[in-house]
Amino acid sequence: MKSVPKRKEKSMDADPHGLSTPEAEQDQAMLKAGGKDEADFTLFDEEDRILLDAEAALDNLTHATGLVKSLSRAYKRAVRDQKRMVRLCDRMQEELISVKEKLQGEVKARAELAEQFRIMATTDALTGVFSRGHFLDLCGYEVNGRKRTLEPLAIAVLDVDHFKSVNDTHGHAGGDKALQEITETLRCNLRPSDSIGRIGGEEFGILMPATHAENAERLAERLRRLVAETPIETEKTTFKVTASFGVCALEGALPDRKAGEADPVAKIINAADEALYEAKENGRNQVILTRMPASD
Repeated sequence: MKSVPKRKEKSMDADPHGLSTPEAEQDQAMLKAGGKDEADFTLFDEEDRILLDAEAALDNLTHATGLVKSLSRAYKRAVRDQKRMVRLCDRMQEELISVKEKLQGEVKARAELAEQFRIMATTDALTGVFSRGHFLDLCGYEVNGRKRTLEPLAIAVLDVDHFKSVNDTHGHAGGDKALQEITETLRCNLRPSDSIGRIGGEEFGILMPATHAENAERLAERLRRLVAETPIETEKTTFKVTASFGVCALEGALPDRKAGEADPVAKIINAADEALYEAKENGRNQVILTRMPASD
């Protein structure tokens, strides 16, 4: 009996006709290139390298994450510091504004106080006209200023008649009221360039720049009449007063001042006082004019 030869088993990758497929040939080539047989191949030959690469990538990612966190913390600190600086600057600005306002208030208060002192030094508290010292200063300024121009100038001195009797009859309040009414009458009837000063208790001076003797006399006469016509009203009664005027008119050049002589203003005031004394002697409530000679 003849033996039947064994059939060779076909490979799973062989085609039905016993020929190799391209996939099988590729696998064969890869096995040969690796120097390994098909039975020795594993999918995890690169596992260690892949794991090392992954660990390195994770390390780099951790480092990058740390840098990002550090930058974030630094940014947050910078933002906090900036906000703190802004708040500090705002507070400092508010404090500076407050200090500025206080300084401005203090400067204003000092200026107002200085103005009050100036007014107190130059103004009579009762009547509101210039004080004696300031009035004499104004007279000196005008007299010295006319040395070049030789413009006419007049100074009048007036005194309330029988003022002691006014105080005795109507009290000091009545006397004060009379002085206030007289100065108001004078102020309302003089030019803006004229000046009034209280040079004594019930005595006043009137400076009239650029005024000739005749005009000064007419003005003094009108003022005398208005003073006599003005009623003085108090809480208890109404009364009237009169005043006497002495006017000194200066025309032409003043003589040179000699050693020991009074200054020109004092000489003019004295001349007006002498004219006032003459008006008193002649019966009061009148105007007497005198002229300052150009030379002695």
